[in-house]
Amino acid sequence: MKSAHAMPMLAMLAAVAAQTGCFWVTTKHEGELLRQDVDHVQAKVAAQDETLGSKVKKLEAVLEKATQLLTRNSADLGAEVSGLVRDGAELRGLVTEATRYTEEVKNDIKILEMRQQEIEKRIAVLEQKVSAPPAQSADQLYSQAKAAFDDKQLDKADKLFTYLIIKFPGHDRADDAQYYRGELRYRKGDYETAIGEFQRVFDKYPKSALADDALFRAGEAAVKLKWCTDARAYFNVLMQKYPKSSLAKKAKTEDRQLKAHKGKKRYCKS
Repeated sequence: MKSAHAMPMLAMLAAVAAQTGCFWVTTKHEGELLRQDVDHVQAKVAAQDETLGSKVKKLEAVLEKATQLLTRNSADLGAEVSGLVRDGAELRGLVTEATRYTEEVKNDIKILEMRQQEIEKRIAVLEQKVSAPPAQSADQLYSQAKAAFDDKQLDKADKLFTYLIIKFPGHDRADDAQYYRGELRYRKGDYETAIGEFQRVFDKYPKSALADDALFRAGEAAVKLKWCTDARAYFNVLMQKYPKSSLAKKAKTEDRQLKAHKGKKRYCKS
C-alpha cells in the first residue's frame, strides 16, 4: 500500500508526463532484461571487434607481403633496366667504333688509290721511255707485238704491247694488249704480277671480249699460287658478270673443286 506522501508524487509525475506527451516507467524486471540486452550487444560487439582485428591483421600481413614483393620486383626491374641501359650504351659504343673504323678504312682506301694512281703515272712515264719503233698505227703495233708473242720473244712483245697501251689507250686493240701483258707474265711464271695485269683488263675494259678470259686467267694464276680464296673470287665474278660466257661453266667447275679443297694446305694456302 503506497504511502500518502508517495501518491501526490506519482500524481505529479503523471501530470508532467501528460504535459510532455511521454511517460516511461521501468520496473526492476525490465531493467534486468535491458541489462541482459546490453550485455548481449556488448558481447556481440566484442566478438565483432575480435573478428575485425583478426581480419585487419591478415590484411596487414597481405599488404606487407605485397610491399615486399613490389619492392623486390622494383629492384629486379631496376636491375633489368640498368642492364638494358648498360647494354644499349655498349651497343652504341660498338656502333660508334664500327663507324669510326669504317671511316678509317675508307680513308685508307682513298690513300691507297691515290698512291696507286701516282705509281701508275710514274710507271707510265717510265714506260714512255721504252724504245719503240717509229710512229706506227695501233694495228701495226699490235701485229708486231702478237707476232713476237707467238714467236716466244716475250720481252720484245711486252715492250710493243706496252707502247700500244700508252700511245693508243682508247684503241680497240688496247684491251688485247693489256690482256697479253698478263699472258706474258703468266708464261714467265710471274703469277702474282700476272693477276694484276689480268685485273686491269676487267677494271679498264669491262666490256672487252677478253674481260671474262682475263678473270678466268687471274683465277688460274691464283690457283698456281694456292690462293684459293682469291681464285674463287675471280671465278665467281666471272659467273656473275658474264653468265653467258663460254668460260662460266668451266669457272663453276673450278670453283667447286676449290671449295672441296678448302682447309687442305696441300692445295690452298689461303
